[in-house]
Amino acid sequence: MSGGDTTTTPRPSAGSPTPPMFWRAEDLPRWSRWQRSHWPLSRRAAHAVRTARAAVRRSPDAPEAGLRVLLPAGDVHTLVAVESAGPTQRAALVAPVAALAEGRAAVSGDAPHAVARVLDGIGWVMPADVAEQLASDLPGHTGLTAVPATDPDVAECLVGLRRVLVAGEYLPAGRAAVRWARERGVRVGVVQHGLLAVSTPPVPRDVTLYAFTQRDADWWTQDRADVRTVVVGSALLEAARQDTAAAPAPASTDGPGVFLGQLHGAELPRRAFAAAAEQYIRVTGAAYRPHPAERDRLSRGQHARWERQGITVDRSGAPLAEATGPVAAVFSTGILEAAQAGRPAWAVHPDPPAWLTEFWDRYGIARWTPGGGDGAAGPAPTPPLVAPTPDPAAAIAEDVWKDPA
Repeated sequence: MSGGDTTTTPRPSAGSPTPPMFWRAEDLPRWSRWQRSHWPLSRRAAHAVRTARAAVRRSPDAPEAGLRVLLPAGDVHTLVAVESAGPTQRAALVAPVAALAEGRAAVSGDAPHAVARVLDGIGWVMPADVAEQLASDLPGHTGLTAVPATDPDVAECLVGLRRVLVAGEYLPAGRAAVRWARERGVRVGVVQHGLLAVSTPPVPRDVTLYAFTQRDADWWTQDRADVRTVVVGSALLEAARQDTAAAPAPASTDGPGVFLGQLHGAELPRRAFAAAAEQYIRVTGAAYRPHPAERDRLSRGQHARWERQGITVDRSGAPLAEATGPVAAVFSTGILEAAQAGRPAWAVHPDPPAWLTEFWDRYGIARWTPGGGDGAAGPAPTPPLVAPTPDPAAAIAEDVWKDPA
């Protein structure tokens, strides 16, 4: 990995696929402004009020306010930043630590002590509400002590820090971890935790990127010289494949299935997401499954309109693996999760922009269109994404901790 300035990296060539909107490390502030401009009005108003109050107090919140650091008993050599308790962050950031412990235990004649030695130097940083949900599921959780990230003792505990592992620096926990790493001159690893849409925030400068595929790595970094890339695959998708292989019966493809909602997404107009859902549901009879973020007034209003029109809105919140039938969406990770599980899955959009067709192509996602394919079965479904490694979490662990902690 080079330490070069990202401002010298080449521009995407005119003939390359649609590049990310924000691919240079210094594009992060511009990404943040773009993201805020797409917030619902209520959220923008609340943000403006908080900013105004901080200005009046002349004491803005510390960058780490609201974060918790979970400290092990020993000196911290590795800090892992987790932004949510959801499955993508668990697979990207928690699973490699579990894989590290399992791997060290497997080669040791004293497994409990080997695992304890490994986990004794791994700390975590995450929002306070996430810590409440996730702490008991972390490897070695019984040896962790939670303290506010603003606690003066945190800096002392990070004196021996050698590396941080994050999903990026665009959310509070990752931002704090990367800043602490820069202050100490230690390594930063970034783990891809989801599929990469055109508005994906940029990879931080001078990092190692653990990517799902080589195409993702090339597209996201645009050949930046300051980023070392390691292609490992997706732990989330590999888990879906393994769970299916271990199941006593194959996943059910009976029934109309579900359409995975993304009305909250900023990448496309809300009306485009709604039109895609309606097109698919009216032909197939599928249920609409709202994204957990579809809690704003406009989304709730759309759900109510659909229900009045006879469309089923599935608010059960049950895992996707428990649903039956085909799966469709505009560009949700759930399309590939379903494909890994052997279920028919497609992407849907009446008039996709160029970046979306490039996205589908990058992941091998099949497009559904009315009347497409052969008869009632629909077009050929999305094939499983081939993993570049047999165990992505273990591959991340092997590279991150290849030298002694």
